[in-house]
Amino acid sequence: MARCTRTWGLEVHHKRRDGGNGIGNAEVLCQSCHKATATFGVGGKSPDPFSQSTKDQALKNADNRCECTRVGGCH
Repeated sequence: MARCTRTWGLEVHHKRRDGGNGIGNAEVLCQSCHKATATFGVGGKSPDPFSQSTKDQALKNADNRCECTRVGGCH
């Protein structure tokens, strides 16, 4: 499955709202892919923000690029 190639406008997204704020629940997405997630803009309690160290680690793990592999693409 192809991976999004964007390396700018990256955001660290919670994979699950109830999944906590650890690195295992962090996913790096570009703004377009983030907006295409099922929960973007949906009401309800938002999870607490990730710490800066978790964001930094997620970006490092993702090689500073979007991790989206959604079928059909997001943009």
